Amino acid sequence: MVVMILDKEILMQDLVNQINGSEAKKTTNYEERLDLWHKEFCKKSALKWSDSIVSLETQYLKTTLANKKMLNGYDIKSLAPVDVRFLDKIIIWDNDVTSMAIDAIAIPASYDIATKGSKQLHDIYYCNGINLRKKLITIMGGEKLKDNEVLITRSYNVLADYIMHVNYVGLKESIINLMECARVNMIKAIAICISGTLEDVKLIYDTVMQYLFKYDMMFDKVIFAIEDRKVREIFIKELELNNR
Repeated sequence: MVVMILDKEILMQDLVNQINGSEAKKTTNYEERLDLWHKEFCKKSALKWSDSIVSLETQYLKTTLANKKMLNGYDIKSLAPVDVRFLDKIIIWDNDVTSMAIDAIAIPASYDIATKGSKQLHDIYYCNGINLRKKLITIMGGEKLKDNEVLITRSYNVLADYIMHVNYVGLKESIINLMECARVNMIKAIAICISGTLEDVKLIYDTVMQYLFKYDMMFDKVIFAIEDRKVREIFIKELELNNR
């Protein structure tokens, strides 16, 4: 990792004041110490940190994300052939959406990073930082979304404009609500993070396709970010057979 923007001496002094007795004090390597500090930082309750420390985390995340290769969601190409009616609109993808410039990222609902989930989901919460966790706690008050419900928040640090939190209980209805919410809010390019089974992927794909038959002109891109490699490979093979 290369950190270019932050003043190292000032940042390290601030960190030392926060990490007494922590794992991060066991190394003098600047980058390793930053990483260890942030991992510990994320384990704490979102409401325990002062505004000054949250600001410090924001600087850290924006700096580290700035060193990643950024992707324009409108330009990426699908890993598999799709229905000819939706060429360049439906995208099968496998990469890190935290580095993608796009209108919105849709993820399974959670109001705290401590909720166990996929690496993909963890990375999104990690990169959005404490500000997103605070926002969700403020809005939801510790409650969970209702079945099929969708909540939109702004994003923090990542290039996507919005994060769409979806309660996937009742998967088909959830996807319909997600697409409706995107359409009503003029979100024209969306990346849907999928960490489920092959059957889940197929149902999500088919539901989105059915929705686009009706509202094709309202969307520019729908990206299926399929996390599981085996599920993704099987799904791609099936698409190749169906779209020859």
